[in-house]
Amino acid sequence: MHNRLKVQTTEAQKAQENREKERRLKWYQKGISEVFKHRSIKEYDELALQSSEGLLRSNPDLATLWNYRKEILLVLKPSKELINEELYLTEKCLQVNPKSYSAWFHRNWVLDNVDPEPDWHKELTLCTKYLRMDERNFHCWDYRQIVASKCQEPNENELQFTMEMINLNFSNYSAWHYRSKLISAAGSYEESTKHSELSLVLSAAFTEPSDQSAWIYQRWLIGKLEPSIYIYQTCSINNNVFLVLNRCLPKHYNIKGLSETDWSSFDLKVWYNKRENNDLCVEILNENNQTIDKASVSVLRNRDIFNINISAQLKEILNAQIESLNQLIEMEPESKWVLLTYVLLLYTLKPENYFEKCLANLSILKKIDKLRKNYYCDLESRYRIEHWISNTQDTKYVNLRGYNLTAFYHINMFISSHRVDFGDNDLSNSNLQQLKYLLSCKDLSLRNCNLNNLKGFPDLPCLDVLDLRENNLQENSFNDIIKCKALKQIILDKKQTPLVEKLQTNNTILKIEVI
Repeated sequence: MHNRLKVQTTEAQKAQENREKERRLKWYQKGISEVFKHRSIKEYDELALQSSEGLLRSNPDLATLWNYRKEILLVLKPSKELINEELYLTEKCLQVNPKSYSAWFHRNWVLDNVDPEPDWHKELTLCTKYLRMDERNFHCWDYRQIVASKCQEPNENELQFTMEMINLNFSNYSAWHYRSKLISAAGSYEESTKHSELSLVLSAAFTEPSDQSAWIYQRWLIGKLEPSIYIYQTCSINNNVFLVLNRCLPKHYNIKGLSETDWSSFDLKVWYNKRENNDLCVEILNENNQTIDKASVSVLRNRDIFNINISAQLKEILNAQIESLNQLIEMEPESKWVLLTYVLLLYTLKPENYFEKCLANLSILKKIDKLRKNYYCDLESRYRIEHWISNTQDTKYVNLRGYNLTAFYHINMFISSHRVDFGDNDLSNSNLQQLKYLLSCKDLSLRNCNLNNLKGFPDLPCLDVLDLRENNLQENSFNDIIKCKALKQIILDKKQTPLVEKLQTNNTILKIEVI
């Protein structure tokens, strides 16, 4: 405590403390030894249960002892009285350490596997008790999710409980997270829910602007606002019709049209099928067999693919939040959470000059929050690529040279592009496997992309020319590109002479052009 004299410990007191520690250590070692002995000779009785009880009360995180107790209980087929004693033990252990993984897990296991009539409503009361003691005990929050599901507690009640805990302490990550799980479990993100949650989170964020928990929840809410359109393009490639989506197709959704056979997955964003009938359109059906999107079979693209259909009332709420964030930025110009939320809202609403404002604020974020610089760089890459797609008439030639990219996004939308230029970008940490979507690409430039190797480079069936100049590539990089069977020409520079020699030695078909 401040302003209090520190009580000096005498040599005699230190010696006494050391003797006590030594005594407890011997007791602990003897107890562990006895329990392991019982287990080694397969003693599964009540005496064996008692042998570990004292040790667990002293240290509830001895997972091996809890596992031994599980073995005993399965053999004993215990009475209700013994089950209650086991639950009582876990509660005593939780009083020693309320954040004991092992104690919470064992309690759940007993109720799930041994107790024939578990009282899950009683467990919900227990969770409430512990969360009122420590509203941020995430072990208890995790257990509460299990318990609420078991006793079929209404979502409304749990949402109300999370609200109570948030009101006690806005900086409650677990309560916000559980709230997101409850809203997701409802299955639909209703308009009224969007309004109430966005208003709630703004109030919390303004109360504690420096606390990140509410800002993180708001990011999740904004992320839930998705485009209503799924289909970006349908196109024909090598006798197949490809369906290109702007996001992964949900598990229980189906694709209908062109053929009686099921559509095959290139991945969850790209699907293909043979055209076996005269259907002129493809439909996406939800789990209730309702059409949620459809498109004619053509090479036309939907350039509004990233626009979100927001109601007038919700737009009014989000615009008001942007105004409020502007006020906060004036007061705290280097608050990273305020700036990031401002960027996300701008990009969601897309007002006039939104793109330039997003880039300007991301540039500020890179300077004031260096630990997350790579995240901001990747977010900028995504925004730049989406802006290019939305504002380009013809994607047969994709020119993203010098776009300040650090990562690949929406490359599936370039599936019918013949020429692609990613030159003069820093793609050193990018996943080259993302290039797998370039099924029609004949000419690909990765010039001056700060690449050290070509690990993960996919087999592109139509690739004819590959420009790799001004990259410090390792000599063994050719192993990743010679699998492209159609590749005829690789363009390198004079500094890459060792790679040239290696390629010429191992492949006589490829034409190596040095510029």
